Amino acid sequence: MISPAVRVNGAEIAVQLKPAGTSGGAFAFSAMVYSAAVATLDGPFDWRIEGAGVPGRHESLVVHRIRTRTEVTKRDEWYPGEHLGERVDFVRKSGGVGAVKAVFDVPGLLQVKPREDGALVILVDLTVRAGGRAVRETVRFRLEPSKERQDEFIFVPAEIIRGMGESPGDWEEWAD
Repeated sequence: MISPAVRVNGAEIAVQLKPAGTSGGAFAFSAMVYSAAVATLDGPFDWRIEGAGVPGRHESLVVHRIRTRTEVTKRDEWYPGEHLGERVDFVRKSGGVGAVKAVFDVPGLLQVKPREDGALVILVDLTVRAGGRAVRETVRFRLEPSKERQDEFIFVPAEIIRGMGESPGDWEEWAD
Protein backbone atom coordinates (compact mmCIF):
# COMPACT_ATOMS: atom_id res chain seq x y z
CA MET A 1 0.00 0.00 0.00
CA ILE A 2 1.30 3.47 -0.91
CA SER A 3 0.47 6.60 1.05
CA PRO A 4 -0.74 9.78 -0.59
CA ALA A 5 2.29 11.76 -1.80
CA VAL A 6 3.81 14.97 -0.50
CA ARG A 7 5.68 17.37 -2.81
CA VAL A 8 9.29 18.18 -1.86
CA ASN A 9 11.37 20.22 -4.33
CA GLY A 10 8.95 19.21 -7.09
CA ALA A 11 9.16 15.45 -6.40
CA GLU A 12 6.25 13.40 -5.09
CA ILE A 13 7.32 11.60 -1.89
CA ALA A 14 5.39 8.70 -0.37
CA VAL A 15 5.77 5.79 2.06
CA GLN A 16 5.04 2.27 0.85
CA LEU A 17 4.27 -0.62 3.21
CA LYS A 18 4.19 -4.33 2.46
CA PRO A 19 2.77 -6.52 5.21
CA ALA A 20 5.12 -9.15 6.58
CA GLY A 21 2.51 -10.40 9.11
CA THR A 22 -0.57 -12.49 8.57
CA SER A 23 -3.20 -11.57 11.18
CA GLY A 24 -6.18 -9.31 10.55
CA GLY A 25 -6.33 -5.54 10.95
CA ALA A 26 -5.68 -2.57 8.76
CA PHE A 27 -4.11 0.86 8.57
CA ALA A 28 -5.51 3.83 6.70
CA PHE A 29 -2.99 6.27 5.24
CA SER A 30 -3.39 10.00 5.53
CA ALA A 31 -0.54 12.31 4.67
CA MET A 32 -0.88 16.06 4.40
CA VAL A 33 -4.08 15.56 2.44
CA TYR A 34 -7.82 15.24 2.56
CA SER A 35 -8.20 11.52 1.86
CA ALA A 36 -7.08 8.20 3.24
CA ALA A 37 -6.71 4.81 1.58
CA VAL A 38 -7.67 1.71 3.55
CA ALA A 39 -6.50 -1.83 2.89
CA THR A 40 -6.24 -5.03 4.86
CA LEU A 41 -2.82 -4.95 6.47
CA ASP A 42 -1.20 -5.96 9.72
CA GLY A 43 2.35 -5.54 10.89
CA PRO A 44 5.15 -5.97 10.92
CA PHE A 45 5.81 -4.30 7.58
CA ASP A 46 8.59 -4.03 5.03
CA TRP A 47 8.75 -0.33 4.25
CA ARG A 48 10.34 2.19 1.94
CA ILE A 49 10.40 5.87 1.05
CA GLU A 50 9.73 6.58 -2.63
CA GLY A 51 10.02 9.65 -4.79
CA ALA A 52 8.73 10.30 -8.32
CA GLY A 53 10.29 13.12 -10.30
CA VAL A 54 10.85 14.69 -13.69
CA PRO A 55 13.53 13.18 -15.97
CA GLY A 56 16.56 15.46 -16.32
CA ARG A 57 15.48 17.56 -13.32
CA HIS A 58 15.33 15.33 -10.24
CA GLU A 59 18.70 13.95 -9.20
CA SER A 60 18.67 12.29 -5.77
CA LEU A 61 16.92 11.60 -2.47
CA VAL A 62 18.56 11.27 0.97
CA VAL A 63 16.68 10.13 4.09
CA HIS A 64 18.37 11.67 7.14
CA ARG A 65 16.08 10.70 10.03
CA ILE A 66 12.91 8.67 10.61
CA ARG A 67 10.76 8.85 13.73
CA THR A 68 7.72 6.71 14.51
CA ARG A 69 5.09 7.36 17.19
CA THR A 70 2.09 5.26 18.18
CA GLU A 71 -1.06 6.69 19.72
CA VAL A 72 -2.32 3.91 22.01
CA THR A 73 0.92 2.27 23.17
CA LYS A 74 2.75 5.65 23.22
CA ARG A 75 5.91 4.31 21.58
CA ASP A 76 8.15 7.10 20.29
CA GLU A 77 11.19 5.76 18.46
CA TRP A 78 13.93 7.11 16.22
CA TYR A 79 15.14 4.78 13.50
CA PRO A 80 18.87 3.99 13.94
CA GLY A 81 20.84 6.71 12.13
CA GLU A 82 23.63 4.39 10.99
CA HIS A 83 21.21 2.90 8.45
CA LEU A 84 20.24 6.29 7.00
CA GLY A 85 21.96 9.02 4.99
CA GLU A 86 22.50 6.96 1.85
CA ARG A 87 21.88 8.82 -1.41
CA VAL A 88 19.54 7.16 -3.87
CA ASP A 89 19.34 8.52 -7.40
CA PHE A 90 16.21 9.17 -9.42
CA VAL A 91 16.33 6.66 -12.28
CA ARG A 92 13.98 5.47 -14.98
CA LYS A 93 12.96 1.86 -14.92
CA SER A 94 14.46 -0.03 -17.84
CA GLY A 95 12.22 0.53 -20.86
CA GLY A 96 9.97 2.83 -18.86
CA VAL A 97 8.55 6.19 -19.85
CA GLY A 98 7.43 9.14 -17.77
CA ALA A 99 8.62 9.88 -14.24
CA VAL A 100 11.96 8.88 -12.78
CA LYS A 101 11.93 7.24 -9.36
CA ALA A 102 14.12 7.12 -6.28
CA VAL A 103 13.48 4.31 -3.79
CA PHE A 104 15.02 4.03 -0.31
CA ASP A 105 14.28 0.61 1.17
CA VAL A 106 14.31 1.07 4.95
CA PRO A 107 16.36 -1.81 6.41
CA GLY A 108 14.44 -4.07 8.80
CA LEU A 109 10.74 -4.29 9.56
CA LEU A 110 8.41 -1.58 10.82
CA GLN A 111 7.22 -3.27 14.03
CA VAL A 112 3.67 -2.00 14.54
CA LYS A 113 0.30 -3.70 14.95
CA PRO A 114 -2.72 -1.52 14.09
CA ARG A 115 -5.07 -3.11 16.63
CA GLU A 116 -2.59 -2.84 19.49
CA ASP A 117 -0.73 0.38 18.66
CA GLY A 118 -3.54 2.52 17.28
CA ALA A 119 -2.66 5.42 14.99
CA LEU A 120 0.93 5.65 13.76
CA VAL A 121 2.79 8.81 12.75
CA ILE A 122 5.92 8.50 10.59
CA LEU A 123 8.12 11.61 10.38
CA VAL A 124 10.74 11.54 7.63
CA ASP A 125 13.53 14.14 7.43
CA LEU A 126 14.80 14.04 3.84
CA THR A 127 16.55 15.99 1.12
CA VAL A 128 15.55 16.06 -2.55
CA ARG A 129 18.10 17.40 -5.05
CA ALA A 130 16.68 18.77 -8.30
CA GLY A 131 18.15 21.15 -10.85
CA GLY A 132 21.31 21.55 -8.75
CA ARG A 133 19.28 22.75 -5.73
CA ALA A 134 18.87 20.66 -2.55
CA VAL A 135 15.73 21.09 -0.40
CA ARG A 136 15.53 19.47 3.04
CA GLU A 137 12.13 19.00 4.71
CA THR A 138 10.46 16.88 7.36
CA VAL A 139 7.28 15.27 6.04
CA ARG A 140 4.60 13.63 8.16
CA PHE A 141 2.54 10.57 7.32
CA ARG A 142 -0.30 9.53 9.64
CA LEU A 143 -1.72 6.00 9.51
CA GLU A 144 -5.05 5.27 11.18
CA PRO A 145 -6.23 1.78 12.15
CA SER A 146 -9.18 0.72 10.01
CA LYS A 147 -12.44 -0.23 11.67
CA GLU A 148 -14.05 -1.26 8.38
CA ARG A 149 -14.48 -4.74 6.98
CA GLN A 150 -11.10 -6.27 6.23
CA ASP A 151 -11.72 -6.55 2.49
CA GLU A 152 -13.01 -3.01 1.88
CA PHE A 153 -11.33 0.02 0.37
CA ILE A 154 -12.71 3.41 1.40
CA PHE A 155 -11.83 7.09 1.20
CA VAL A 156 -12.49 9.23 4.26
CA PRO A 157 -11.69 12.77 5.44
CA ALA A 158 -8.34 13.11 7.17
CA GLU A 159 -6.36 15.79 8.93
CA ILE A 160 -4.86 18.44 6.64
CA ILE A 161 -1.28 18.79 7.77
CA ARG A 162 0.52 20.36 4.82
CA GLY A 163 -0.33 21.05 1.19
CA MET A 164 0.66 18.48 -1.38
CA GLY A 165 1.01 18.27 -5.12
CA GLU A 166 -0.62 16.01 -7.65
CA SER A 167 -0.87 12.21 -7.50
CA PRO A 168 2.43 10.32 -7.78
CA GLY A 169 0.88 8.39 -10.65
CA ASP A 170 1.88 4.87 -11.42
CA TRP A 171 4.29 3.76 -8.68
CA GLU A 172 6.52 0.75 -9.18
CA GLU A 173 5.05 -2.45 -7.83
CA TRP A 174 6.85 -4.10 -4.95
CA ALA A 175 9.05 -6.93 -6.21
CA ASP A 176 7.85 -10.26 -4.83
